[in-house]
Amino acid sequence: MEYLKELYKWFDKNRDTIIANHLNECVLLKNNAVIGYFPNTDAALSAAHKNGFLMGEFLIQDCITANDEAMTYFNQAVCFGV
Repeated sequence: MEYLKELYKWFDKNRDTIIANHLNECVLLKNNAVIGYFPNTDAALSAAHKNGFLMGEFLIQDCITANDEAMTYFNQAVCFGV
């Protein structure tokens, strides 16, 4: 698990370079390197499987800005009684 935390930190530190020209795609990461870009998570996971990567050895990350990732949505339902 620690490896994935470190890999995410590397991604976050290099996010702008990694996501440039790949917004809204998914990136497959391993050993502090970009393995490839994919249209969705399923395609990235399939590529990881085809490359023989084991769970915990790689990270699939959405190519979104830090601001978009940190965005929180609130939905407030209001009910008025008569």
